[in-house]
Amino acid sequence: MNRSWTRYLLPLVIIAVAVAIAMAMLRNRSELPRREREAPIPLVDVMAVRPGPVAITILSQGTVRAKREIDLVSEVSGRVIEVAPELQEGAQVPGGTPLLQIDPIDYEVAVSDAKAAVAAAEFALAEVTAILKRAAIDEAEARLEASRDRLRQAETDLANTGISAPFDAVIDQQHVDLGQYVQTGMSLMHLLGTDHVEVRLPILAPDVPYLRPGRRPDGTWAPVRLTAQFGSLEQTWQGRQLRLEERVDDETRVFYLVAEVEKPYDTSIHSQPLQVGLFVQAAVQGGTIENATVIPRSALHNGDQVFLVEQGRLRLQDVNVKRREANNVIIGESLSPGDLLVLSRLDLMVDGMPVSVKES
Repeated sequence: MNRSWTRYLLPLVIIAVAVAIAMAMLRNRSELPRREREAPIPLVDVMAVRPGPVAITILSQGTVRAKREIDLVSEVSGRVIEVAPELQEGAQVPGGTPLLQIDPIDYEVAVSDAKAAVAAAEFALAEVTAILKRAAIDEAEARLEASRDRLRQAETDLANTGISAPFDAVIDQQHVDLGQYVQTGMSLMHLLGTDHVEVRLPILAPDVPYLRPGRRPDGTWAPVRLTAQFGSLEQTWQGRQLRLEERVDDETRVFYLVAEVEKPYDTSIHSQPLQVGLFVQAAVQGGTIENATVIPRSALHNGDQVFLVEQGRLRLQDVNVKRREANNVIIGESLSPGDLLVLSRLDLMVDGMPVSVKES
């Protein structure tokens, strides 16, 4: 019986002794030194501020329209007996190009009758002059003058049977054709002048002070650049800022700048004609802001603040925002030359925070 208990108790004793020794070793082990984990200093992109004059470009858009357009009406009545091949909607015609011919026969007869009346009046005047009757002479002279006036009118009517383009134009609409009878005052066609075209460009009120339309003292004009996209090809035309309309749109509250392009269809001046009705983008050259700095919009915080780096730490700086553009902001006289402007946007940015810099 004693041997049996000894066999069971001996392993337990050995295990207990081993546990006691291990615990003693753990209690007597020297504690390992703790290492403090230091937060890494964030790296930020910066740009050195260099204030100077900043030219303003105002972006807008509009539709090209003819500066001069008219409804060409008939000054006589009659049947159209000839139509020129150039009379087609959308065709460009030089000034003076014959376009229509109205039957002139009635007006040729009228001219002949008027000439006969003038001859008769001249003969009557010669007769009474020979008789030397003052009253009769005055009456004959009056009749002669009236006959000559009717002759001039008849000749004018005859000339008006031939319809020509009064100026360089594009035929926008054709209202008559061969064989049609037209009445005096009837519209024959609608013409768009091609010597100049205009574009009305909407301008927001904050941009108006930067506009400088009109002729400069040196005789040049404030420029505007018009562009249009034709598939993957972009076309450009140079124009001038003609005037700022002296009114405000009562619905949109925008101003309108009128830009002008000379000889828009002349391919010796322009790489491609600037057609009436084309929708274009416009870059309008405005005035200049002195002592200003252009910064990315992403560098602006809270609407009117930026972060600078001074002695390895962030400093929050209030700025004077002069103008906000699509991707940039123009800052006026609130940054000094050499200031390091922070371009990066960190998850956490506070005044006095340490940073390291990487200058752009």
